[in-house]
Amino acid sequence: MQRQDAKSLALFRAIEAKISESDDPRIYLRRAREWAAHFSAERPEDIWLAEWVARLDAALISEESLGNLYTLMLSGDQHAIEMRASSPFPGVLTQKERTAALRAFETEWAA
Repeated sequence: MQRQDAKSLALFRAIEAKISESDDPRIYLRRAREWAAHFSAERPEDIWLAEWVARLDAALISEESLGNLYTLMLSGDQHAIEMRASSPFPGVLTQKERTAALRAFETEWAA
């Protein structure tokens, strides 16, 4: 995995952990869905955003689909890497949480 892809995965690990450990993960999922739908409408050529919308819709109504969403978020396969490049999760992490995730990534990457 290339450095940028590994860095993105590290951020998504932190995002997934915050969402899955929250009292109401659907709050984050709804925000992400709204963000993705808005930008997907503006950029219909971005097939990844359209897929995020569909996956988030499914995750909001099905525990199985929610599990599948978490699996995608943390996968190292090429499709997941491409999906993370169009992340619908801005603002999930605070600046402090993002910085901590990036520092941990830098430490792991250096090792």
